[in-house]
Amino acid sequence: MGSDPHKESRLTRRQFAAALAALMVSADASAEQFEQRIAVLDWGWAESLLALGVAPQSVAEAPLYADRVVVPALPESTIDLGLRSWPNMELLRSLQPDLILSQANYGISPARLSAIAPTMALPLYTAERQPLQRSHEALVAMGARIERTPAADDYLARAYAKLDAIKDMASSYDGRPLLIIKFADDRLIDIYGAGSLFDDVLKHLGIANAWNGATNNWGFATTGLEAIARYPEARLVIIEPGPSGAFLASALWQALPAVGRGDVISIPPTWVFGAFPSAMRFADVLSAGLGIV
Repeated sequence: MGSDPHKESRLTRRQFAAALAALMVSADASAEQFEQRIAVLDWGWAESLLALGVAPQSVAEAPLYADRVVVPALPESTIDLGLRSWPNMELLRSLQPDLILSQANYGISPARLSAIAPTMALPLYTAERQPLQRSHEALVAMGARIERTPAADDYLARAYAKLDAIKDMASSYDGRPLLIIKFADDRLIDIYGAGSLFDDVLKHLGIANAWNGATNNWGFATTGLEAIARYPEARLVIIEPGPSGAFLASALWQALPAVGRGDVISIPPTWVFGAFPSAMRFADVLSAGLGIV
């Protein structure tokens, strides 16, 4: 065989990927037990707190966090506060937190929470439909409140550097627009568009989102599979868990243009209502799924 004209570019890409790994921004098990007891009622703020290197004392629906958010991981010692929308108020009071983190306009009112402990009710999914920017602002606000401003600044600097590095690598992407979908069941899907965290990440990476339909306040539309057929040029990105194997073998699924082209990828579970760490996880798993890095 003759020399491979792509050999040099592949080596450069491997070197670039190695450098990219050095920009890892996910919090890990090194998150320390903080001197303040912090109760967190929203997973986006729990992952953000971990990104600052601080382990929360308690988190709502802590057992489910590992399945839905995945990383950064909560310590095994994290106390479960019950439902995110309606936590166990007696337990919360008994834990005597120094600070409660909640999402504005969701769940228990800040007034009720403030009767237990000082509360930061931070906005994330709002009418402005800019969750990545709200996530940035929340990290800065948390850092200032718990005297971790340098950690917040460092995390954000490394996160944006990594997003920019992935964007540079994405210049080799074929340009096909994406449909980001999550299956509610074998007939209904959520498609993520304007106002979603995932759409904000795609914009930052310079990759087109095929979905131009209406979305709700959280940036997604719930619809049937026929919606996919209206975007025959799109590449499908399925957020796991996907549908059953029997459904994937069905005539309905196989008739979709993207499926016929073999133009479907699956990415590991990623929290669809997350904050900055979820945005970074999405960028990671998407770029890997697309073969960008």
